[in-house]
Amino acid sequence: MWRAGNFLLRSKNMYRFPMRWFAGSQETVESSILEQLRGVEGVNVSKLSSKCTFKEIGLDSLAQIEMYSSLEDKFKITLSDEDTDGVKSVPDLVKIILSKL
Repeated sequence: MWRAGNFLLRSKNMYRFPMRWFAGSQETVESSILEQLRGVEGVNVSKLSSKCTFKEIGLDSLAQIEMYSSLEDKFKITLSDEDTDGVKSVPDLVKIILSKL
């Protein structure tokens, strides 16, 4: 059974679900952002939390853009410059990603 869009896909008796079905929870989005931030060089991991600002953890603008790109790929969304202009913290980014899902 094959269907386009947000429908169940079946191949070789295996069910596959689009990432968007599981990506909609705040906890999932937060953990994905924190995972990305842990991998960024120069980020103060000891101050990393779900409420931290990018300034507190030492995230520079170039690393921020790279993180946006990775999150776009992971969640299959597009973040425009207008979307990310006011983003200064993890909660801000979570809110924007959830609005795109």
